[in-house]
Amino acid sequence: MTALKEKWRLPDNLRHGKQNRPPARMRKKTTQQRSRPFRQGLILGVCIGMTGALLVGVVSFLLTTPRTAAPVAEAPAEQNHGAAADPQAAISIVSEHLGDLQVRIEAKVSSPTSYDPITKGQVVAYTDMVAMPTAHKQGPIVMAEMSGRPGVYEAMTNVPMAGEYNVIVEVKMPMASTANQRLEVGTVTAK
Repeated sequence: MTALKEKWRLPDNLRHGKQNRPPARMRKKTTQQRSRPFRQGLILGVCIGMTGALLVGVVSFLLTTPRTAAPVAEAPAEQNHGAAADPQAAISIVSEHLGDLQVRIEAKVSSPTSYDPITKGQVVAYTDMVAMPTAHKQGPIVMAEMSGRPGVYEAMTNVPMAGEYNVIVEVKMPMASTANQRLEVGTVTAK
């Protein structure tokens, strides 16, 4: 019976109101020992998760079938041959900023083979701000043939704000063609 009493008896330090606290250097070891399994579990969990993600990626890579890119749409063969046979007009653009957001566009249009000036053509111009495409696009601006200068067409326009503009000149008839030029429009005056 005495063995049973000793089994159920409280230790002396707890019986007299004292708590059983280890010394300070022992307490540090116990807190480190308690956090050590947590760190090991965390590292093990991260490793298992990364390995699982890698396995899913490898399996999905091996099981998916590669697809070829869709072919680029081409125009019918009849239109390609017809467009290649039509010569395009040669266009030389001179554009300048006149001041106060006003721009003068001059285009010299000539035949591609003989460089003879093309007169009585339908020529239009477009202006589009480079920094904000299609936000400040203007056109079609009809260009008129200058008197005394055959094949030279001119137009005046005002752009909405200062900045760099793309000036596009398009000949619609008799030979379809387009040409581009960049123009810097300042705030007050021209060059």
